[in-house]
Amino acid sequence: MVSKFVQEYFFETAKELLSALSPWSEVLPLDNYIFRGHSNANYLLSPVSMREENKESIWDCSRAYASIEGSTTDNDYSLAYVEYQLIRDFYRESDARGLHVPISERLRAKLHRKVDFHTMSSWIDGEMWLPDDLLEVAALAQHYGVATRLLDWSYDPFVAAFFASKPSGKIDGDLCIWGLDAGFVDTVKTIGGSNFPLKLVTPHYSGNPNLFAQSGLFSHWASRVPGLRRITSGDIRELPPVDRRPLDLLVKEYLNMTENDEVGTVFIKLVLPNSESLELARQLRKLGYGPAKLFPGYEGVALELKERPLLRSSKG
Repeated sequence: MVSKFVQEYFFETAKELLSALSPWSEVLPLDNYIFRGHSNANYLLSPVSMREENKESIWDCSRAYASIEGSTTDNDYSLAYVEYQLIRDFYRESDARGLHVPISERLRAKLHRKVDFHTMSSWIDGEMWLPDDLLEVAALAQHYGVATRLLDWSYDPFVAAFFASKPSGKIDGDLCIWGLDAGFVDTVKTIGGSNFPLKLVTPHYSGNPNLFAQSGLFSHWASRVPGLRRITSGDIRELPPVDRRPLDLLVKEYLNMTENDEVGTVFIKLVLPNSESLELARQLRKLGYGPAKLFPGYEGVALELKERPLLRSSKG
């Protein structure tokens, strides 16, 4: 069993939370952690393409014209199929406009075709999705709003605090900052080899000013996807639905299955009342963590000017 797997900390004020996140803090051991901010503490650690409310709508954004008779969009192959088309479309359109894209032989092989049905129709049964050569492309697409099964994180806890705080005047509920012990991920991979499905992906920052400014990286929980031949040779209705459980539950179950009794805290969750959200945003701006820093360019500067009235109201 895993004890204290998710350790929660509750703070009453924004200043207390920021103090705990500071490099000199003795409240929390944060040296090996990566961070993610949620404006709603009830929000799960689930990537966009894996969320229940998105399981139909992501088909509308892709060129996944084909479907398998008798199938639903809620099985591993169908989801991987539509994810591939979205990632490929992002890659193809970006490349066509002269934008930098990562190297991927898989994507370039059929780039002359508007739609690529061949790659997923020849998918080998049981291969891990996403494959390694798509991870950096998927990370770039994810960062700009394309639905993938990656989760955004930051090496900088104040960046996570920025995304958790919303200078909108909302006072109900709580916000939170999640922390994941990245050192633990490396340790499990060292002990268990390639069996641990969790990967941390840090794309090249060159050519991606937003990701650089946000000290960003991504987590990916890989899963084995059935091949088309297996699907078409059996009853498609017998395929299990997509496992949409959040990352913390997936990691916990994996550790329980491996009977690892030495594991302590893997995730931390720092919770703050949303009534402190404005104050958190105001203090972060004093530290230099505003839209102009995290979204370099004219748009970030304009956003910082537009939020001034909201932040001014927090002074009481």
